[in-house]
Amino acid sequence: MEAKDVMHPNDAKAIQCMQELKGFNALVRLYMKMGGETLHRGMNLSSMLRVTPDSDGRVYRLLNEVAAKVGIVAPDLYIYNDMDMNAYTYGESRPFVALSSGIVDRMEDDELKGVIAHECGHILCKHSFYTTLMHTMESMGHLFKLISKTLTFPIYLAMTYWSRQSELSADRCASVVVGNECYQGVLVKLASGRKGKVAHTNTLIEQGREYEAHKRASWWNRLQQEVRCAANTHPDLCIRAMELDRWCNSTSYNKLRE
Repeated sequence: MEAKDVMHPNDAKAIQCMQELKGFNALVRLYMKMGGETLHRGMNLSSMLRVTPDSDGRVYRLLNEVAAKVGIVAPDLYIYNDMDMNAYTYGESRPFVALSSGIVDRMEDDELKGVIAHECGHILCKHSFYTTLMHTMESMGHLFKLISKTLTFPIYLAMTYWSRQSELSADRCASVVVGNECYQGVLVKLASGRKGKVAHTNTLIEQGREYEAHKRASWWNRLQQEVRCAANTHPDLCIRAMELDRWCNSTSYNKLRE
């Protein structure tokens, strides 16, 4: 699998725009080299469980199956204590994946493979640097007051827009690995927080059509929703479900699944 196989067009366009921020990108790389990544590695080793064959054989096996399918070197994977279902990837030179205990405990094996494949999709598409850039910009602003919020907020909004598009690419990668029906079930679980078998995996797709109709009903409805989502780093789950379902009906998806 290659990044171009799964990358959403809006994701690719947004990355092109951010690559033009050469001076700022260089500054963030310097910050990361001087300690940003090593700081997180130390935090992980000190406070999280690193997944190995001995510490969690189940998750270790799933990670290596996914990495082989995606075609990347298996990243370090950590589990942290949090009953909220969450997962994230961080770092550029040595990216890692972190899973909350809540998501590990509530997902079936194929569903957890989908979650891990989503994070590996970020690594495949080289999202890790730009995600790190976004969070580093926040940290540098808070710690060093380098640039006023008035100047950084438009950049931050642009980066959150890209972040939302990058999630669509990572969803595509996950769907190639585990299939659309399974990954739609993952999205349903993320929405509900419930465990066990998902009875109706198309639920969010159906809700998404109703949500789109709600937005189209009036300019005020649309404005409310656009403002609500403007600074979000992830698209709404129903949007992710619909975008993925559209792509999964394509020839390119079917070829990747063969």
